[in-house]
Amino acid sequence: MPPRYGRESQEFARVLNLSDALFAIAMTLLVFSTMDASGVRLDATMGAFSGQGAELIAFVVSFAVVANFWWVHHRFFAVLGFIEPGLIAINLALLGAVALVPYPTSLLGRDPTLRGTVVPFLLLLSLIALLHLSLLLRAGAVGAWWRRMPEGLLRWVVAGWGSSTAVTLLALGVSFAVPAVGLAMLLLTWPAEALVRWRAPDAYADWG
Repeated sequence: MPPRYGRESQEFARVLNLSDALFAIAMTLLVFSTMDASGVRLDATMGAFSGQGAELIAFVVSFAVVANFWWVHHRFFAVLGFIEPGLIAINLALLGAVALVPYPTSLLGRDPTLRGTVVPFLLLLSLIALLHLSLLLRAGAVGAWWRRMPEGLLRWVVAGWGSSTAVTLLALGVSFAVPAVGLAMLLLTWPAEALVRWRAPDAYADWG
């Protein structure tokens, strides 16, 4: 049997602390990767924002998406009873992908309507969404929950996470043809998951 580290163990806490720290650093670096103060007009009241509309869009979109990914990650760890090597490996891959977010965000800030900026951004978000889904499936396979999950609920949780992942992948496909539309489709990830939540059993709120 591979080693298992319970939620009260130091190993569990270290994995969780590393995850939260990396999310926080990635979210902080977003502003440095998008906003450029060298061209700011100091003689204008709103000079700090003039000519930086694209950069602001890139920052707001990326921050909202990464914050949502952190919330999903937080909810996932809240229902874990232990971690094991498989979960740790997938989580490290996820953190590596999150650490990359500031780079495509900086490209997006140059022009959020071009294929060369939108496609890399959505490609990375799709990878992060798939890794989140992989964490869920791995936890279900090894029964890593802190208490017994109600019968049949796992497929609802997979459907909820999978719906937003599917929307992100669809947005990626659309972005090859119409980049701006693909980027705007990210707004549909929340309604897609909310629809599953609305139809799911009441216990979904404690696990999803």
